[in-house]
Amino acid sequence: MSRQIGNYVWDNSGFLGEGSYGKVYKGKDVKTGELVAVKCMDMSQFTDQFMKESLENEIGVMKILHSNNVVRMLHCEQDKKTTYIILELCPDGDLRKFIHSNGGHLNETLSLEILNQLMFGFKELVDHGFIHRDIKPENTLIKNKVYKVADFGFACKADISGKKLIKECVGTPLYMAPQLLENTPYTSKSDLWSIGMMFYEMLFGKTPWPARDINSYLRNMKNSPLRFPYDKPIGKNTKDFITRCLTINEKSRISWEEVFQHPILKSISGKQEGPAFNFDDKAKQIIRSMQQIVQTRNLNTEQIFYKFDSDHQGGLNPQEFHLLLQNIDPRITYYESEHLFQIVDSSKDGRISLQEFKAIFNEWDFSDINDVGAQVIVDLKEIIKHNKLSLKQIFQNFDKDKQGTLDLQEFQKLIRVVAPRLKDYEIVPVFKKFDTNGDNQVSFEEFYRVLAYGMEEQDSKFNPSYEKGKKLIGELKRIIKNHNLNLKQIFNNFDKSKDGKLNLEEFTKLVLVIDKNLPSAEIKTIFDLFNSDGDNEITFEEFSNTLAN
Repeated sequence: MSRQIGNYVWDNSGFLGEGSYGKVYKGKDVKTGELVAVKCMDMSQFTDQFMKESLENEIGVMKILHSNNVVRMLHCEQDKKTTYIILELCPDGDLRKFIHSNGGHLNETLSLEILNQLMFGFKELVDHGFIHRDIKPENTLIKNKVYKVADFGFACKADISGKKLIKECVGTPLYMAPQLLENTPYTSKSDLWSIGMMFYEMLFGKTPWPARDINSYLRNMKNSPLRFPYDKPIGKNTKDFITRCLTINEKSRISWEEVFQHPILKSISGKQEGPAFNFDDKAKQIIRSMQQIVQTRNLNTEQIFYKFDSDHQGGLNPQEFHLLLQNIDPRITYYESEHLFQIVDSSKDGRISLQEFKAIFNEWDFSDINDVGAQVIVDLKEIIKHNKLSLKQIFQNFDKDKQGTLDLQEFQKLIRVVAPRLKDYEIVPVFKKFDTNGDNQVSFEEFYRVLAYGMEEQDSKFNPSYEKGKKLIGELKRIIKNHNLNLKQIFNNFDKSKDGKLNLEEFTKLVLVIDKNLPSAEIKTIFDLFNSDGDNEITFEEFSNTLAN
């Protein structure tokens, strides 16, 4: 059965979706044939006065706004039971879905085009003295490659100069300015923070700080610098725009007047500014792991630098640099710190300056923007840490068959409890990160190893020497493979006694070829990994089997 309000007609076959307060249908203007969206708001659901006011506010704001980059309200009518809002139909979905369908992040040119279009919409709000207060990808709708600002329920009149304070806290926490998260007064510049967050997410498919939990999000925002992904350089102007939007102090944040004069709004991204260092994959992996631990523990890297700068000359020699990295992550090997030192010491003076050091931890984000699973794990660690959750208890609660493992279905239920806002498409990549042996089950050991390392209260359960030993075995495998070396020949070269076995002394000489500064206690740990039968001698069979696993 079709229904009609004014010139607009629709029926149940055009059902598009449903929310807490009503349903949306595809309809048509009977005079022009234009397709429209019909929002039928069930007024019996508006029991909260604030929500009633939000609906009235949305209608009032949309009556005023007229821009090609703002979703147009075509008609509004109300009876005792229902409020009908007729909007232009945006059949191409929202920006969130668009980003996901394009691989999770967009190239800089397309991101700039979208931002420029949206800024025309925001300018319409600003010119009428409004701010939006709920800017996010879901509130950007798309129609024939035109991007439109939508959902004005939280919009309000504001002093666009940024001088007058607002106290009401509304919006979506992930995109809220820090002032709103802390329930402190804010100004019209709060929207500029949200624009910066959304633009960053368009470019990189993630937020600058872990953001699944409000309190940890706020803490990370204040304690961790704004960093840009190492593997995706962007233009100087693009970087400047984001940096000035995401300035925590509102007084220092870019103003609306400055925004509309910014070169980026002429689609001038500026020259790409790549990092000063050319890190290879090994170096990136080392720093990525370090950054995750620094994030998890909220470490102050500058304070750590001064702690290990023994002569207070503002630089670290290779040994000091190794000790510093080992202080952050006891698993670090000397060959790893030496490899990193050679790259970061750009001046080649045998010392790493504070400026060179800060470039590692403060300027660039070494996480892989295409690795959804790794990004989610960082967020999960933050939630577990902040809420003081027990990993064992969490695991046991969802191991329904008590087999000591979680299948995908059990794992999904667990993850949904810890991070309820996780998207469906994020679940499988996360599961694969935990299922390290690929048997389609996650054991508690796998679960624990992924989530616990880097958390101070959990670190005592890890043996750094054992972890380091496994790394050195991996490095030995790499050397053998890259140089196409013969295992038997290597073994015989260090078997000085020619008894077909390596004792600890002989094995030590072999290992020191890989890491010349390895302490004797750690060499013994590696020796024990090879010496599977515990007789204090390594046979060739033990040697080859360990390197084959």
